[in-house]
Amino acid sequence: MPDAGRFSELGEQGSRAVMEAAAVLERELAAGLADAKAAGTRLTSEHRVDEEEFDRLVRRVSENTHQLIDAVSARVQDSTRGDTADQTRQLTANAHDILDLLLNLSALAPAIANRSLRATFGPEREGAESGDGAEGRQG
Repeated sequence: MPDAGRFSELGEQGSRAVMEAAAVLERELAAGLADAKAAGTRLTSEHRVDEEEFDRLVRRVSENTHQLIDAVSARVQDSTRGDTADQTRQLTANAHDILDLLLNLSALAPAIANRSLRATFGPEREGAESGDGAEGRQG
């Protein structure tokens, strides 16, 4: 049976590491806020998602989050040994894999969103068709 005290200590170390890393991440996220606001403005005013803009945001989130995972893991591993260190390494690898999976899935979001937005608000202005034939079409 695992030693509950060992996991408690790991939790405390992890909490401190998360707080320190969160402060750094907060600064990084503030730097990306302008890009996020621009994407939000485009979405509400133009009713579309710019794929390049979205990709930049995803890359920023990916880089920052991978760095956060590594920073927390390094802080925890600095003060652990044996099985706890091995478990920390495995959890770190799993966290990276899950993040990559979610971000890869997010690559589908702009196309899905734009298709839905076109169906809801109509085609973009530059290629707009007249009439209301869009309701009967399947894209």
